Amino acid sequence: MTGRRKRKREAPISYRPPKGLSEEFRARVRDSGLSINAYITLSVFGQAAPRSPRRPPLDQKLAAMLLSQAARLNSRLDEAAPASGDTNRAALLAECRSELAEIRGYLMLALGRDP
Repeated sequence: MTGRRKRKREAPISYRPPKGLSEEFRARVRDSGLSINAYITLSVFGQAAPRSPRRPPLDQKLAAMLLSQAARLNSRLDEAAPASGDTNRAALLAECRSELAEIRGYLMLALGRDP
């Protein structure tokens, strides 16, 4: 560390809303879905903030478990499908399998995989 200079970061620009507007400011930031910094940047400069709005993190393990359960249900529906005869039941099972395929597709997208 000898011979190296420590560079100081610039002091942050802070904003403290007036007491009467504090709750309204927080509510507007919360409703926008942006961080406080992004909301102020958008409000002051009228341009999009450099980062995208915050999203709740995806629970990878839960999504993977749901994906495996959807696949298991699909195979069980295959087993339950009638060989011939009951067309109402066959149509219902086909509809269920179609909906499961859609759910699996969305889960794959959420996990960042190709459906």
